[in-house]
Amino acid sequence: MTKTDKQQDIFNAALKLFARYGFKKTTVEDVAAEVGMTKSNLYFYVTNKRELYEHTVGNSLRQWRNSVVSAISKKDDVVEKFAVMASKSFEYLSNHEELRSILIMDPGIFTLSPAEDRFYEINQGAMMLIKNILIQGIEEGRFYEVDIDHMTELLFSIYIMFLIKTYIKSEGSSASRMYEEGVTLILRGLCRKDL
Repeated sequence: MTKTDKQQDIFNAALKLFARYGFKKTTVEDVAAEVGMTKSNLYFYVTNKRELYEHTVGNSLRQWRNSVVSAISKKDDVVEKFAVMASKSFEYLSNHEELRSILIMDPGIFTLSPAEDRFYEINQGAMMLIKNILIQGIEEGRFYEVDIDHMTELLFSIYIMFLIKTYIKSEGSSASRMYEEGVTLILRGLCRKDL
């Protein structure tokens, strides 16, 4: 087993335990036992419990982003890419209960302030997905000219707000329907009618 495979096993085990017991009650010993290794062996991969937690959450957020990248890579049409990006990124948490549990226990993972964003690099990667789709749409003449940086930040902020409303504040299907209607409205505003 490679070091990367072992790290993934550790992150999977840690995600399960942090989701079930929270950060405070989960111990490094618990995670090591779940993976079938000693605590001292686990310290070859992380230096402490906080680092284990942050790396575990970061790994899960990257998997989320990568699943969206994979979904949009199958589309050529920029409007379809935007719609798939919006739907796949939003519905991801409905199918990933452990990550959803961690986000409920640690809502600070979702922040709109770059200074407070513990996962800034990962979130910048997610914002680049939006930005690249906007650029493609404008270059192809399918979207109206917009300030790409401002529009990217606006769309990402709306997305985060709806993730919080749906999954953290548990407003469920009402917030989910509102999100879908919002995506439709945004696409109507972005897409040029004169084609």
